Amino acid sequence: MTNSKRYRFEKLKGYAKRIRATLLGGLLMALLTVAADLYAPRIIARILDKELIEGIGTRDYSVFMRLVIIYAIVIALSAITRFLSLILFQRGAHRVSRYMQEDLFSHVQALPIQYFDSLPAGKVVSRVTNDTKDVIILFQVVLSNLTTAGLYLIGIYGSLLLLDPQLALIAAIPLPIIAWIIADYRKKSTEFNKVYRTNLSELNASLNENIQGMEIIQAFNQEQATYDSFSKINDLIYGAQLNMTKLMSYSSFNAIGFLRYFTIGTILLYFGYGHISGAYPATIGILYVFISYMMKIYDQAQNVLDRIGQLERANVASDHIFSLMQQPGIPDESEQAIELAGDVAFENVSFYYKDEEYVLKDVSFRVERGKTAAFVGHTGSGKSTIMNLLLRFYEPQHGQVLIDGRPITELARRKFREHVAIVLQDPYLFSGTILSNVTLGNPGVTEDMAYQAFIEVGGKDFLDRHPDGLHTPITEKGATFSAGERQLISFARALAKNPKILVLDEATANIDSETEQLIQRGVQRLKQGRTTLLIAHRLSTIRDADHIFVLDQGEIVESGNHEELIRLNGEYKEMYLHQSNQTSAGSTAV
Repeated sequence: MTNSKRYRFEKLKGYAKRIRATLLGGLLMALLTVAADLYAPRIIARILDKELIEGIGTRDYSVFMRLVIIYAIVIALSAITRFLSLILFQRGAHRVSRYMQEDLFSHVQALPIQYFDSLPAGKVVSRVTNDTKDVIILFQVVLSNLTTAGLYLIGIYGSLLLLDPQLALIAAIPLPIIAWIIADYRKKSTEFNKVYRTNLSELNASLNENIQGMEIIQAFNQEQATYDSFSKINDLIYGAQLNMTKLMSYSSFNAIGFLRYFTIGTILLYFGYGHISGAYPATIGILYVFISYMMKIYDQAQNVLDRIGQLERANVASDHIFSLMQQPGIPDESEQAIELAGDVAFENVSFYYKDEEYVLKDVSFRVERGKTAAFVGHTGSGKSTIMNLLLRFYEPQHGQVLIDGRPITELARRKFREHVAIVLQDPYLFSGTILSNVTLGNPGVTEDMAYQAFIEVGGKDFLDRHPDGLHTPITEKGATFSAGERQLISFARALAKNPKILVLDEATANIDSETEQLIQRGVQRLKQGRTTLLIAHRLSTIRDADHIFVLDQGEIVESGNHEELIRLNGEYKEMYLHQSNQTSAGSTAV
């Protein structure tokens, strides 16, 4: 057994243990169902052989009626236990799916950010939703269908051995053929299901990406190209499903169906010849029991074949799930609360996303508590990477990040991040309300605190424009709000958290000048009493920063305050004058 298969087996076994009471109840009900189903034909055989006399009728009417009543009770018992078995197995399977979704989502949250750099969101969604639902089938098929089929097989051949060993031997003749059909079906269905599952994941990823980028698709008239790409993947899924349908038609309906009727014909010839010749006479009751049992064997073989494709699909889905679960997550860390003053320092930090392609090279700086530092530079100079390292989304390959003089690796991520707030260039809003997006479920942030945060960042007019105020609904990503309004919500979110360290990553880059002036007042309020790190595109917004670091190709090439950097006549002054000229030209044009 390979490591991945062993891991899958151990995980599935673990989930099975969590629902063992339900499984044992379902297994008991299945056992009673099989016993009742196999006992019922014996009652009919008794009636046919001993209670019905040709030309007379019933031998003893009271015995006949008693057997009929017993038969009805057995059939009713079989129906009840079959129903209970199905309910218990279904309940167990859905509980496993629920546990698996919770565990998978919890693990996804614990994965390092760099894992999502190479895995599209649509694929993650597909694994948490579609794949976990398919694993329900694994438990349903294995526990309900295959287990029941195995019980039927044992019960039938055990009964035939007790009834007539020669009949048991005859009944065993088609078993190798049935086994070969099932093995061949499983092998081919595995291949088709791998194609189906892989491309379904690709389809979800493509769909997720295209929906999010619909504005760009329509703006650049790429609807047809996008449709063609989507259709190509969809056609592969269709082909895999069509192959499965063909395989099922051949194996399940034709092969098993032919074998079923061939067996019935052979049995009738065998018993007919034996009865006519007197070589091995058999009663009509025994013939009925034998045919009834053989039909149950083929019913179960048909059932297994009908489910084996679903079983293979579930196996592929579970491989997808457990391959994600095997990805190393962020290790558990101490949950002990920590106190921070807010000093931030980088000591000889070098970092790359791709092998040896450094985006930061031996970067060192210090920001004292309560001070404001700004980082400027051209695109790709490494500004945002500094913030990623500070928040421990990534770890540097060389050097270290210090907080209050302590290596940041000594601080538990979750506890450290409780003291940090970040405002991004394109703030992310969740479906819900303005209030829920400010508090983000933090019980320590009350509605009054959220409202006060809006007032302090200049958002009172924004709230007044909405009759529901903080309870105004927000759709996905806050699409009904302007960029400036989304940014106001993001600023209020940061202030309500009351962090020791504030990170502003191009926080005013995508908003108009009027809103920027409003938000700048909010920025000034946010910066009070806390260490602030600014990534700035508009240099006019950082003139009052205590320290400005100029980055170029991953290195700090200049540092100082605004006046000092202007006097250097270097990179910063050139960027500042260039932006000033652009602003002047724009004003003239207007």
